[in-house]
Amino acid sequence: MPKIKSNPVERMFFKYDIHSNESTCQILNCANPVRTGNHSGNLESHIKNFHKEQYILLTNEKNKKHQNDDGRYSTAKKLKTDQTGPLDNMILRTKKNLSQVNLNKNKVIESCVQLVTTNGRPFQLLDDSGFRMIMNPIFEAIGDGFKINSQNIKKYINEYAKTIIDNITQDVDKKLISLKVDCVTRLNRSIIGVNIQYFKDSQLQIKTIGMTELSERHTSEHLKEVLIQILKKFNINNRQVFSITCDNGANIVKMVRIFNENEETTDDESESEEIENINPNDDDALLSDHQVNDMINEPEVNLDADNLEHEITTVLNPYYEPLPLTQCIRCSAHTLQLCIENGLQQPANLNIITKARKVVKTLRTQSYVALLKKYGLKQAILDNVTRWSSKYVMLLRLLELKTFCEDHQQINHDLKLNLNEWKRIECLIKSLEPVYFATKLLQKKDLTIGDFYGIWIQTKNKLNQISSTVSLSILNNMKTREVQLLENDIFISAVYMDPRFMCLLTVPKQETAVNYLLKIWDLKESLTCIENLGIDSTEQPDNHITDESETNVEDDADDGDDFEKFLQNNSNIITIRNQNACLPSSSQDSNNTTLKRKLEENELPELFELAQILLAVPATQVSVERSFSGLKFILSDQRSSIGKDILENILIIRGNSH
Repeated sequence: MPKIKSNPVERMFFKYDIHSNESTCQILNCANPVRTGNHSGNLESHIKNFHKEQYILLTNEKNKKHQNDDGRYSTAKKLKTDQTGPLDNMILRTKKNLSQVNLNKNKVIESCVQLVTTNGRPFQLLDDSGFRMIMNPIFEAIGDGFKINSQNIKKYINEYAKTIIDNITQDVDKKLISLKVDCVTRLNRSIIGVNIQYFKDSQLQIKTIGMTELSERHTSEHLKEVLIQILKKFNINNRQVFSITCDNGANIVKMVRIFNENEETTDDESESEEIENINPNDDDALLSDHQVNDMINEPEVNLDADNLEHEITTVLNPYYEPLPLTQCIRCSAHTLQLCIENGLQQPANLNIITKARKVVKTLRTQSYVALLKKYGLKQAILDNVTRWSSKYVMLLRLLELKTFCEDHQQINHDLKLNLNEWKRIECLIKSLEPVYFATKLLQKKDLTIGDFYGIWIQTKNKLNQISSTVSLSILNNMKTREVQLLENDIFISAVYMDPRFMCLLTVPKQETAVNYLLKIWDLKESLTCIENLGIDSTEQPDNHITDESETNVEDDADDGDDFEKFLQNNSNIITIRNQNACLPSSSQDSNNTTLKRKLEENELPELFELAQILLAVPATQVSVERSFSGLKFILSDQRSSIGKDILENILIIRGNSH
């Protein structure tokens, strides 16, 4: 039930629209009637600044209400005093209630650990006099000399971090997992953050497994060594790492390439790669909005495995230990940002952004801030040079203040922009709008590759429809980057397993996906069935009848590999196209229960297992960046000397607290 407001300002002078979250002033000839939200303080400020006569009426109404409330409060207070008795009795009752508080030693430890980890409070808080006044009676009640202070809390932090590590270690045992890696520097201390993604009981798990301080230069070799040490704490070997999602930094990209020693290490650390040139005016590469919406919203899509059984029967071998498949997945949000930054590099665009920034800086001076506030206008927003989206927000807010700038440009020429420059700003806003909203959609922490590809296609089509110089420039960069994306086997396989977009892959790409899915299955089986690799070829199950000409090794292999039996059963070939809706229309179906049910109903549990591996591949590294946001609370100016081990354990607890 919503709280009843004591301030009558909304009832007297405003009409609130819950859908738009706007309050409209009902006073005639109001110069600025629309206010965001319905907070009484903001509404009262509007009446006070713009409607002096009505403000007097409002003040009188509030005074009347306060007098009535005071009368009711006095009566209630007297009744309460009569019921509770003297002050001594009240204190006695309070003590009785405190003795029944549900609190024990473990709860106290957990609360204090949470205080200095999840809540980001300094250790010294545990020694503050006010905190001791609260906690000392509790410590005495627990007994056995128990207490918590700024020194021994570190022991409990390490214990809680160890519990988290043990739980994750158990979860990922013999599983293919995906990683997200990024680096950050704060207060001259560099930290590598590592998140892990995997499925447990059909639920996607996103965990923080490392926030390790780097003591050397951020070379690919050093990053690899640190990453391997982090994985060893969780008993994860290199072959379990299916993918590593990172930004386009050359050192991290190369780290992925040399992650497994069997991979070649001669690649250049340069970010740029040879990519096929794409004609930006080639409309054949674009789909219509109707086609895109049909693919994304199609509730039941049939998937064609192209006679999966025939193509892959001869590949599987349970006695062969496959090589690791670790590949680098470029962060989709960062990839899109690079496309946008490259698209804005034209001199005309940079020039108008520079002029707009100059106007915004003028609007953010003290005199104009006060003037904008007086007129009830929103404040100007200055962009952040490291985040392109802030340029869009800056230009959008500046356009909203166009009338204000035109009214004051004669007084201050720093606010002056000519008509063509305003039109140029409008064009930039229109051109950047699709990629701005795409960037927002890419902030979803459990975004899959299929989800990203759908957003990518929609954005390309919107940019093509706008058809401005800026939008076409960004579109051209996206087409170029897309070639690079579609050279990644994991990316192709994830798109292939997504029934919404599988039809966009060429036949060679589909064949590549099928072959790679086989490698994934082979690797997965090798991790879960290691103990079966040394089977005695002379053993036969008692209930297995075989032809004398057949070898026992083949029989045991067939009996132990359900996926191979499924593929080799010629009398029961199941092509995915002939099954109705093997996969749900959304790659992130609720808890994946529908995906599991439909695949199992169609006798395709193996594809469900493959789908979970690919659905766990993160398309972005957003969750790592969000973990870094807690550094400003944990590694503050007052705590800059905190040890690297305790810092990592604090960040592991904080990163896995949700």
